[in-house]
Amino acid sequence: MKACTGTVCALLIVAGCALVAAQEASAAKLKKGPSAEEIARMADAVSKIKPAARPARPRKLLVYSVSWGYFHSSIPYGKEAFRIMGSGTGAFKATVSDDPSMFEPETLRTFDAVFFNNTNRDIFLPQDFKNLPPEKKKAAAERDERLKRSLSSYLAGGRGLAVIHAGVASFREWPEFGEIIGARFDNHPWGAGSEVTLKIEEPRHPLTQAFKDPRFVVKDEIYQLKAPYARDKVRVLLSIDTERTDMKKGGIHRTDGDFAITYIKPYGKGRVFYNALGHMHELFWNPTVLQHWLDGIQFVLGDLKADAAPRPKAP
Repeated sequence: MKACTGTVCALLIVAGCALVAAQEASAAKLKKGPSAEEIARMADAVSKIKPAARPARPRKLLVYSVSWGYFHSSIPYGKEAFRIMGSGTGAFKATVSDDPSMFEPETLRTFDAVFFNNTNRDIFLPQDFKNLPPEKKKAAAERDERLKRSLSSYLAGGRGLAVIHAGVASFREWPEFGEIIGARFDNHPWGAGSEVTLKIEEPRHPLTQAFKDPRFVVKDEIYQLKAPYARDKVRVLLSIDTERTDMKKGGIHRTDGDFAITYIKPYGKGRVFYNALGHMHELFWNPTVLQHWLDGIQFVLGDLKADAAPRPKAP
């Protein structure tokens, strides 16, 4: 192959710079966050919801949003929505931070619960971990292990974790997180903006009171979960109604028709809430979805009492 020279080289350089600039512009657009109008919509939606339980004491919620690999453009929306939700309802005060040092034991214990806002992959490691020099890589790996132990001990000791959408794809190489969260991300046969019908499996459960009908139609990117997900380990509250949803999508692996969307579970003495919604921006000013998330947050904070005992079979 001949080396490029003169005009050809110049054109290749210009094209390369243009590609980098386009990628940077695209990344910046993803992370720019909601507009003033969208924030106003969030505030209006929050004004229509209310805590299902009175806080036993002033509650503190850590909202963590670190995401490596695919970055959901809804992450900045979640940061703003949960900040507004906390102040607007009085149910909690949100500390929105992407600093992993918040998970050091002495800091973490100051929070009543943690919220994983579309987190993804190894969220306690730096993004460039693989390229770090040996000494820095060793230090980062040691901190990663320390923070994981801190989180699992914190939860097992009686605190809470709420997770939406991509958060289930966090810590993919950490076996214990599968036990904490109760499932692993498989794929999303229903791409962004897909319309699916959800069924409310327990209409009388404290965490499903946001839904006034036994079915709820939503447009989002819909996940399919895999092991360790099992009904004898979690209590499923919302799932896909397979009779009212397009089930001819490519990539559907489950053969049991069991597609959980919301479930809760214990972890030691702690509480875990997972809801698979959270890709589309519009969900962050949908009062029904916000109320459901608020109820989940109050559950993991310890204020909304609810039975989290697994039910092996769907009703």
